[in-house]
Amino acid sequence: MKVGIGQLNIIWENKEANQKKCKNIVIEASQKDVDFLIFPEMTLTGFTMHTNTMGEAFENSESISFFRTCAMTYKMAIAFGIIINSDAKTYNNCIIVNALGEVICNYSKIHPFTAGKEGIYYSSGDQMAFCNIEEFTVAPTICYDLRFPEIYQAASKKAGLIIVIANWPEIRAPHWHALLKARAIENQSYIIGVNKTGRDPSLNYIGKSAVIHPFGNIITQITSEEGLIISDIEMKEVDEVRRSINLKADRREELYARLFQG
Repeated sequence: MKVGIGQLNIIWENKEANQKKCKNIVIEASQKDVDFLIFPEMTLTGFTMHTNTMGEAFENSESISFFRTCAMTYKMAIAFGIIINSDAKTYNNCIIVNALGEVICNYSKIHPFTAGKEGIYYSSGDQMAFCNIEEFTVAPTICYDLRFPEIYQAASKKAGLIIVIANWPEIRAPHWHALLKARAIENQSYIIGVNKTGRDPSLNYIGKSAVIHPFGNIITQITSEEGLIISDIEMKEVDEVRRSINLKADRREELYARLFQG
């Protein structure tokens, strides 16, 4: 499968301008035969706490409609970040649409970033989400989730590809690739980290989006520039790594549960 990373310098809270940026990347990805294109967290708004003005209802979301049209027109699956208002709550979501424009995955961030006050404005999701794209089962996660290995163990029971869409700031830059590599090694899965670049009103962002092999090495990456990078990935690579060392068979999850209970 040919995957594309659309690393964006997201224009703060300007959905229309960011749609234009995304469409340009979608067109380029289409010309290069990308099967699955991934954009950063809160793709059209940046990491905002203005949920009342920036959030959308799932049922009539103009942003979802935009990406559905892009996916259908240019014949690829697309993952993007969006703020969803639902039943008096707000969620930080990753949505995946397929090449037919169907929503095939809708994940709510399980771990809002409390140090950044995200937990004040956003509710926590409580389940993983999965979809099938080409030969891969895919699981999305979002930014701060990356620091919690338990959910990646749960995801990798099904998924050979786990994506991490993010707004990961420069001040915590050393942790980004270290954690992406760790999650790939621990779970023997491809990990694709898609970050924003540039600046919002509060922070600088590092970019450094990357595709990580199930063995932990970086296959391809981009530094701080805005743009598209592409990588070919194969499920057989996941299968081969998992056959070489069967980590899942050696895990003792019942013991871990008892240890957590103290």
